[in-house]
Amino acid sequence: MEMKPKTGRKHQLRRHMHHLSHPIIGDTTHGDGRHNRLFRDHYDARRLLLHASCLEFEHPITQEPVVIKASFDSVWRSLVHEFDWQECDAIQDYT
Repeated sequence: MEMKPKTGRKHQLRRHMHHLSHPIIGDTTHGDGRHNRLFRDHYDARRLLLHASCLEFEHPITQEPVVIKASFDSVWRSLVHEFDWQECDAIQDYT
């Protein structure tokens, strides 16, 4: 699932997904222990599977736009391949 918050509070995405009964895998506070265990034991996913692929903001001094992009790590790439998920821009390596 892709989420594009414009602003946010601490744990906002995690709490909203929990409320919708779709907790984020690896979330030990707001998640589901059974799901977390499954992904840890069978897919070696031992952390919160929440990824910020792009952050954009205005520099507070220069007022210039700042864009920071990050690709998925090996755990994410493995899961995308394992589940045959549709590829997205964040899968690509940013240079």
